[in-house]
Amino acid sequence: MVDLLLAVIVALIAAVAYFLKGIMDDTRELANKMGAVMPAIIEIQGKFSADGYKLAFPLTVAPGSPLKVTDFGAKLLKDAGFYKVLKNNHKTLVELVKIKNPRTNYDIQQSSIEVIADLLEGGSALVVCLKEHAFNHGMNVDIFLDPAGIALRDEVMKELKF
Repeated sequence: MVDLLLAVIVALIAAVAYFLKGIMDDTRELANKMGAVMPAIIEIQGKFSADGYKLAFPLTVAPGSPLKVTDFGAKLLKDAGFYKVLKNNHKTLVELVKIKNPRTNYDIQQSSIEVIADLLEGGSALVVCLKEHAFNHGMNVDIFLDPAGIALRDEVMKELKF
């Protein structure tokens, strides 16, 4: 009786393991296929946003290497006036990143995002446009962190590149 019960338990465990392996294989295959679909999803989200549809999680930065600002992220920065701020305060903003002493291109990227976060948190006049745009459009100001940081990174990398 115990031997029969033990055999049934072993058979059940084997069956569960077999099905789990199948699920894991399918998941890996899906992840590989999604890599090619992701840019299209980002583009579609940008178009819907441009047409006035509210998305729960709009993508402002496209995955990849290096990260890139999406069409939606660029429109957001333009509408908020950040590109003008970046142009008019180029030297100051680039210096704020350089002060963090980045040693790699990745460090430049992270330092640029941190500079934007620091400016937002500190209430700097340089980012008032972002706060006003967020308030006027019912957004969380954090939506600007990554795209503004990536835009700043691109400017810093014109001077520093590892």
